[in-house]
Amino acid sequence: MAYIENSNQMKRMPTAIVLLILLGITSDFGEQAVRTRPGVRPPLPQLDHVVIGYFPSWNRAAFDHTKIAYDWLTHIAVSFAMPDAEGNLVLPQDFVYPALNQTAHLHGVKVLMSLGGWGNCAGFSPMAADSAKRAKFIGQVADFCRDYDYDGVDIDWEFPETAAERTSFTLFIKELAAALKAMRPPRLLTMAASSGDYYGRWIEFETLHPYFDFVGFMTYDYHGPWTDHSGHNAPLFSCDGDECGSMNDTFLYARSRGIPLGKLLLGIPFYGRSFDTGYLYDRFRDSRYYPFYEVMTFRAAGWPSFWDRCAKVPYLRKPGGGEIISYDDAFSVWRKCLYIKEKGAAGLIIWEISQDRWQGRPVLLEVIRNSFLKK
Repeated sequence: MAYIENSNQMKRMPTAIVLLILLGITSDFGEQAVRTRPGVRPPLPQLDHVVIGYFPSWNRAAFDHTKIAYDWLTHIAVSFAMPDAEGNLVLPQDFVYPALNQTAHLHGVKVLMSLGGWGNCAGFSPMAADSAKRAKFIGQVADFCRDYDYDGVDIDWEFPETAAERTSFTLFIKELAAALKAMRPPRLLTMAASSGDYYGRWIEFETLHPYFDFVGFMTYDYHGPWTDHSGHNAPLFSCDGDECGSMNDTFLYARSRGIPLGKLLLGIPFYGRSFDTGYLYDRFRDSRYYPFYEVMTFRAAGWPSFWDRCAKVPYLRKPGGGEIISYDDAFSVWRKCLYIKEKGAAGLIIWEISQDRWQGRPVLLEVIRNSFLKK
């Protein structure tokens, strides 16, 4: 087997949630929630929507498998393995993690190997363009799933952007899906998709959606260092004529491209972005990425939080001005979960599950769990 190790790599809100938000806390999570006694299988997750949480394999020293709230997820996508240009499966140093897979399965949670991710996708195009390299890579992926007890594969090629890559992507997905479904038991195939047509035009969604179990749209990063103005990282709705998009815009786009509701997932970011300006939709020079727990340190230090009634998300403003941080809090996450339920979508994806622990609690994940508990 030729794995390559690479070390460089408003309806009424439930009263309980209202109180948690007002108090700035969530109920105690406790490490006991993720421990399992030998030989005892906890009950299956009691969620009525799909919740796929991405696990950052490079961060496991700080956030290991014992810190995962398994019963609040339906799937874990371990990030990231990748192809090289010759069709080999490349594994980062800390990617293989049997304890995570075993514990997840004890909790009835499925584990996916996520392929690609930002900065890891150079090998996709040469691999997918060559039939022999595709077959080699797909064979290694299937062997890896079998050998290490993975339940499926998540494709995060960021991004196909030519007509040739569109054709190669289609061939790759069809052949990968056939190989995964031929396994016993069959494996899942999911995808992380861009939020709009800039990259989405290079994916044949109308043809390919039958081959995927779920398609998760990355409904975040609408504003950042790549935009010419500040704005919300992940607005629910677009406002003030802004054309950078929103979760609602992406949902409508996904439906226009033929994605069935039963396969459609939307994204929740456990992070925010700053802009060195005091205003939304303003020019800026610098923009930075902050995990939710770092955003909360700014709030604890006295940065006031404001609620955007149009976009349905909060933002912080530095005392005295000069900087804002767009992020998601417990209320905006609850509002997005409500949107998902109202629209009939299958569920959501989370980037990523190590980022929302504040004062020892998975603050945002708890809101998702409470929103999607089976009645």
